[in-house]
This record gives sequence, structure tokens and C-alpha cells, in this order.
Amino acid sequence: MLIPYSWLKDFINLKKPAEQVATDLSLSVIGVGEIQQSGREKVLNLDVTYNRGDLLSIVGVARELATLYNLKFKREEKQFAPPKSSGALRVKNNPKLAKTYTLTKVSNLSYKSTPKLIKSRLEAAGMQPVNFWADLTNYVMLEYGQPFHAFDAEKVARRDPSLSIEVRQAKKGEKIKTLDGLNHILSKNDIVIADKRGPIAVAGVMGGKDTEVDEGTTEILLEAAIFNPTSIRKTARRLGLRSEASGRFEHYLSPENLLISLNKLTHLYQLHGKGKITGFAFTGGKKTELPSVVLTQKKLNAVSGKPIPINQARICLQSLGFKVMSSDKGLLCWPPYSRGDISIPEDLVEEVLRLYGYENLPSQPLQTILSEAPENKFELWRDRITHLLANLGFNEVKTYPFVSTKSLVHLDKGKLLKLKNPISVETEYLRPNLLLSLLETAQQNAPRRREGKIFELEKTYPKGGEVFSLGVLVWGAKNPFSKLKGILEAISQRAYLEVEFASTKNEFLHPTRSAEIKIRKRSLGIMGLAHPYLADAYGLPDVAILELNFEKFAKLANSWGKFTPISSYPETYEDFSFVLPEKYSLGKLINRIKSASNLVKEVELVDRYVKKGIRSLTLRVTFQSEEKGLSAKDVKPVRKKIQSTIHRSGGTIRS
Repeated sequence: MLIPYSWLKDFINLKKPAEQVATDLSLSVIGVGEIQQSGREKVLNLDVTYNRGDLLSIVGVARELATLYNLKFKREEKQFAPPKSSGALRVKNNPKLAKTYTLTKVSNLSYKSTPKLIKSRLEAAGMQPVNFWADLTNYVMLEYGQPFHAFDAEKVARRDPSLSIEVRQAKKGEKIKTLDGLNHILSKNDIVIADKRGPIAVAGVMGGKDTEVDEGTTEILLEAAIFNPTSIRKTARRLGLRSEASGRFEHYLSPENLLISLNKLTHLYQLHGKGKITGFAFTGGKKTELPSVVLTQKKLNAVSGKPIPINQARICLQSLGFKVMSSDKGLLCWPPYSRGDISIPEDLVEEVLRLYGYENLPSQPLQTILSEAPENKFELWRDRITHLLANLGFNEVKTYPFVSTKSLVHLDKGKLLKLKNPISVETEYLRPNLLLSLLETAQQNAPRRREGKIFELEKTYPKGGEVFSLGVLVWGAKNPFSKLKGILEAISQRAYLEVEFASTKNEFLHPTRSAEIKIRKRSLGIMGLAHPYLADAYGLPDVAILELNFEKFAKLANSWGKFTPISSYPETYEDFSFVLPEKYSLGKLINRIKSASNLVKEVELVDRYVKKGIRSLTLRVTFQSEEKGLSAKDVKPVRKKIQSTIHRSGGTIRS
């Protein structure tokens, strides 16, 4: 916000140099970035924070300086009151869209040109003079912080002779050509000012070209309003039409200030030109009803860190325009109509302290209590597994969370989450898994590397919601399924978890070379060779994929395993060779053998040969006791039990 220094003197008898004013403002009210020079004028560049919309005006800054230097505020404009001879204009307003809306018709206009003082002040404040009507509305907007817009009443009447103005939401697909000459397509969330033919302005953002005021204008409709700030901000950003006016509409505005500034503007019209007010419409409230806030001595002392008499706080607040009443609880305070940012006791304390002087507060070291942060298992295991895979030679990749056009061929759109506002056709749908993203990455890198190992730990978006998944892919390796199974075992061993495998059917995986991953009987994911049609589509003949629900994995993972003493007695080994058709699960068989006896310490697959759907397998079983050395007599009943288990699981012992 650029504030010409001499303009402030219209409201207060300011004698201090601009440099001193800038320093004092920075220490107590708002930061002053720099002092600029515009001709002979010094200009303060204020860094106005979002909560202090009242400082986006000359009057607002002047009031602060009047309090700061104990000066008298020279004048307060009266609120606008239309002449009794003026007629009523037809205005329809939705209070949810515009808290207050006024429309003033000024007829029989004539003028010479914008006064030099107004032009020079506009230029110093960073605004380019345009014409008499625009210059005066911009001048009052800078002075009081209330934006205005003028419509050419004759042009509006040619569109709609009834001059029926409505504040409403735009209809989907409605179009308007704005003052900058650009055409815009509006959405249902935009607020428009419309007549019976359609929009004549985008409320709070920019007027329409069809009703533009020009040199030949002799009759205007002057709009002053308080629009929904959230809606104005979203529309201005979406259309790329942020301006001095829209910036002020995004802040708190009051009906009192609106009527005062409207009175000032109509006065300037009559002072520098000729015109007669022939119509007026007002909808909404005329008074601001801000809630009262209580300030107690206890709260004041606690926040300030120093005992400050409550009576001194009262003097500070009253000097800022607060209405203050004493009560048993402390001070009951009502903010002035311009201060919509005051809502809690801490706000009042801040007002008191900035006038009291922050430099007068005692400097004390920060005091806090350190408490142990709860363990974040997800982040802990995210870090551990990422490092583990990197140490195993994997490269981490980061892909977009959207389904590409190529991947969309392999998915059912009805099962995907679709974005309401995609930035392009390629980003309409969110990915349900990591498999296709990893396959695309592998396809891009396969021409440069015959073998590759990649992983990604990121969000996926299945129909049920958002899930963090771990995806691992191996391509070009000999027997990639076995290699990936070894990677999964390394991950499970790091987390001291026992992995189980179950048969599964998945549209993305090979019909027979795939498995469901289970831990403690809970399904955590899938792994296997890519389905032949996917392998062909991506040009990756030897590729294996693994995907885990990492959130579930992190909850089950253990940082420490269960300690088992090492037996002092020797181990014995025995191989079991048998034939097992592929329709039977080898994983389930291995788990049954492990649970056959306490003497079974380990089961390892040492040989595998497949021909025409028949698997010839050799399992090496390790026997060991923690109490004694094992004899053939001790192992014999366990051996028979294992052979029986193989037979019941569909296997045939080889002789």
C-alpha cells in the first residue's frame, strides 16, 4: 500500500518528518518497507498484513497516527443520505453474496477534467489516471478503502429499460466481456451484477465492457457494496483479474465506512462537476455488529509478561476508538466499526502492547517443557525400508499420482477417482496402484539398461480412499520372480515378520506365477510376474512386480526381534525330494513342515525343476534340539510326519 505523505495531513496535523513516521509505524502498527520519492512527494510503502484491511486506506493510517502521536483527527465525513426527491431503483440482492449493496443514480452530469491534485496523488499511490469518473472513484477508494464501480446508466437502459439490477451467482457457462477487452466464461461460484439480459459486471473484480463509462457519459449508476470476500478472492484468482479493488473486497469492510465514502464521492462529483442524484437503492445492514470481547487483568499480565494496570489498558483502547465498559471480570470492549479483526482477548492485548511499547516489556529467555515425541512408526519404517532397498541396489523413482493415457487402457474408469478440476486430459484420474506407474518407468529406462531394479513409496488412490503403498519392480534379471521374493524376505526379516504366501488372481499379474502376501493372516499386498498382456504392452518380457500396503506393514513391523539362544548341540540335515503339481501351494507346504515339530529349525528349497506343469522339488530340513544331540531315533518320527505332510499336500515322495 503506497501512502503519499502529504495526503495524511488532510486528516491530522502531522509535523514529524516522513522518515520518523515510517520508523514509528514499523515499531507499533505495521511495517514500512521503504520511503519512495514521487516528484516532490514522499511515499510510504506499507507492508499491510491480511488482518489489517483498515490500513488499506489513507484514513485508516491517519487514525493510527492520530492515536500514536495523540493528535486530533480533523474530520469525519457524514454518512450518505439520498435527497428526498430521488426515486427508488430496482435492486435484488442475496445477502449471502453481498452483505450490503447500494446503487446511486447520478444524472445530468458534466465536468471539465480531473483536478491536478487528485491526479498527482493517484500517480504517487501507484494508480494511472484514466478519466474523471474512474479517477474520483479510485481516489475515494484509496482514501477510505471502499471500492466503487460506475456503470453508464444510458447503456444499461438500452440493454434493459427497467434498470432492474440483480446481485446473483453466475450461471454455468455465462460469458462477459470485461473492461480490459477480454472475454471470460463464468462459473457457478462467481458473483455477478446482472440485468435481465445477463451480467454487466463480475462483482468486486471488474466491470463489463458493454456498460463502460466514457467521455460521453451523462448519467451513471454508482455501485458501492460489501461482497463475500472468499468468493471475490477465488474469482479474481481464477480469472487472473486481481486489482486494487478486488484486494480490498477480500478484506473486512463495514457499512458505516461504505456510506461515509459514498458521501465523499458524491460530494466530489458535485464539487468538480455537475450532477443530480435522481435514484438510490440500499439493501442489507447499515450498522456493523461486532461482538464484545472481555480483557481481564490476569490475561493482560499473562500475555505481556509484565503487570500493566488495567486502567492504562482502558486508555489505550479508548484512544483507538474502542467502546470500553468496566465490569467485575475486567474490561468489556466493543471494537470500532473499522476493526473486524478483533475477536479474542489476545487481540486486545496486542492493541494495548503496541501502544504501551514493545521495548518497555522485559526480555526473558524462552521457557518451555520438552516432552518426548510419540514414535512415528510410519516415518521410521519409511526411512529404514528406503535405505534397505537402496543398499540392495534399487533406485527410488517418483512418478505423478495420475493415470496416464497409456495406463488408462488397462483400467476400468468406473473404478477410478476422477478429479473435479484436472489441469489436463492426462491428469483426470488418480492412480489406484503403483504397478502401472512403475511399468511405465521401466519401459522408459529399459532401452538404456538391460537389467533394472526400481521402487517407489508413495500414495495411491483406490476407490476406498488414500493409501501409502510400496511398489518394487525388477526387470531383465534371470528368474525375476525368485529375485523379488528374496527382496520381500529381506524386507520382512528387517521388520522381524514372518511372511506367508497364498494363491491369488489379479488382472495385472501372471495367472500362475503370482501370490498374495500375508503377515499374521492379514493381506498386505501382491507380488508376481507381470501378466503376459501387460508385459507385451510395455515391452518388458522378464518383469516381476511387488506392491505392499505400507501403512499396514509399518503398524505390524518390529524394531527388535525375539531373542532365541543358540543351541550348543549340533544340527542335522535331511533332504526331502518329491513331485508337486503347480496347482498345489509350495508356500503352505513349507509352513506345515516348519510347524510339524519343535526340532525343525529351518526349511530351505535347494532344488527345483519344472516340466509340463509338474514340479520336482527338494527341500532341505534342518533339525536341532536345545536339550541334546539328536540321534536317528529322535529324527525318525519327525521324518515320517514330514513325509505324511507332503503326501497330504498333494506331493509324491521320490524314491
